[in-house]
Amino acid sequence: MKYEIYGVYLIDFKQNLGGELSGKHYAVIVGDLTKPDNTILVAPMTSKKSGKKYRKGFTINCKDYQSNPSYEKAFVRVNKLREVSVNRIYGKKIYSLSQEDIYKLKESIKNIFYID
Repeated sequence: MKYEIYGVYLIDFKQNLGGELSGKHYAVIVGDLTKPDNTILVAPMTSKKSGKKYRKGFTINCKDYQSNPSYEKAFVRVNKLREVSVNRIYGKKIYSLSQEDIYKLKESIKNIFYID
């Protein structure tokens, strides 16, 4: 199966430790498929709840992508970039990021990793 960079997919991060993301979450693919190990680089997403502070990433408006989202906004956790096996990806692409959100993603990566 071909995976689209900047596409959003449902991924099972399984059980992890400490502050690591666990369970099923949407994630943005930010890197090409690595062969022969069949892994891909993703930025996990989480629902954005009002009154809670989020850092080291950016917010997207879910209504721009879905007609009836569970939450109005989601936060792309760029500081939690991780490599996952393609076997953790469930189903097909949910949607692709807009050019505006792709720009936000690239800027967030630059800021977190201090790239000029």
